[in-house]
Amino acid sequence: MKRTMMITLFSSALLLSACSGPTPGEQLDTVLKDTFEAEQDYRNTQGEMEKLEKNEQQLFESIMALTQEQQDEVKAQAEEALASAEERLVLLEKEKDSMINAEETFKEIDTVIEEAKEDSVKADLTALKEKMQERFNSHAEFSAAYEELTNLQKELYEMLLNEETDLSMLQEKTAEVNEQNAKVQEAVTVFNEQTEQFNELKNSTIDKLAEK
Repeated sequence: MKRTMMITLFSSALLLSACSGPTPGEQLDTVLKDTFEAEQDYRNTQGEMEKLEKNEQQLFESIMALTQEQQDEVKAQAEEALASAEERLVLLEKEKDSMINAEETFKEIDTVIEEAKEDSVKADLTALKEKMQERFNSHAEFSAAYEELTNLQKELYEMLLNEETDLSMLQEKTAEVNEQNAKVQEAVTVFNEQTEQFNELKNSTIDKLAEK
């Protein structure tokens, strides 16, 4: 269930300003910094989410090792896992809101594109905008897959609370969880790739603007 999310490194050196006003490089630097700040809550959730995920995995493994005679312990651990899953959904909403705010903030780049005087600069900034949008779209897809995974896990924990649940039902639900987890891992990979590609394009664009 582990997910490894990356943070976007928006750090960029401030470029020297022209006498007539801020350069496209400086304007871009401001947009990147504002977007980075908007993603703060997203970054803050990563460690908390991973900690909860690891604990839930340990709880599940512990539960499956218990016997029928230890039903009270099964119930206590299943309830703890269920509460943890609920907490992850709350954190996911916080993460989603942060990324939505960042997406809105990054739209400031439209002004930079409009005010750029050179077509080559406009083209580079437009390419950067499109790559960032791909990244935001990838995160939205990840969020949807992760939310579905967490809800399936909740169903599994609720089944563990029911003494009438037989092993075949648990195995079937566990298979569903594993299948959805694979989709989450795929979404994480895509998001990480988009983040890396954006960073490479960002650095390249900043270098070009510095030469102007």
